[in-house]
Amino acid sequence: MSLSERIKAAREKAKIDQGDLAKRLSIAAPTLSKYENGHRVPDADLLEKFVRIVGCDPGWLLTGIGSEPTGTGTGSLAEARAEYGNEFVYIPQVAGNISAGGGLVPDNTVELKIAFRKDWIERRGDPKNMSLIRVSGDSMEPTLQSGDLALVDHGRNYVDPQGGIYAISIDHTIMIKRIQVMHPAMRLKVISDNNKYESIETDPDLLRINGKVIWFGREIER
Repeated sequence: MSLSERIKAAREKAKIDQGDLAKRLSIAAPTLSKYENGHRVPDADLLEKFVRIVGCDPGWLLTGIGSEPTGTGTGSLAEARAEYGNEFVYIPQVAGNISAGGGLVPDNTVELKIAFRKDWIERRGDPKNMSLIRVSGDSMEPTLQSGDLALVDHGRNYVDPQGGIYAISIDHTIMIKRIQVMHPAMRLKVISDNNKYESIETDPDLLRINGKVIWFGREIER
């Protein structure tokens, strides 16, 4: 179960309807609905209040590990974070989009943080050098779709010999493209997976590699 599914399950187990719980949380009912359908993620203070109201195991709410909700849980969110926090790494999602198209100026404001298992993500790089950026545009379809969250490892700011999908910067705008090394000239081919868009070749000095895309997430419904 996802965090949003656990929020909904805990509320239903406590037999509290959305409208009543929203009032007790001092938020709008549509906001609670977004938390339950995964369109938004509540902050720690709101989750702490939620735990007290519905009475669920905070460890289970945060991680899915522990006792499923009975409506009479004990403990605090802070205790759960202390117990389970070393198993997870929180990667910031920046507010700006990253274009799979003509390019957008990024906004590096942190919008929220998303948890990844520490053992999984550390096998792929240093989490301190990673961020999540939402994709905009259709030039990387069907691989990446508009609205997808791309996990970018900014420590990999070079093109691997076998190429890959990268966040690249041209004239201070960032976009996502597939990059291929052209041998023996050592030029770079910038490729859109959507065949409606033509590929281009460029000198490596004219293109900045912002990081390699190593994972992406997609909502089933938007």
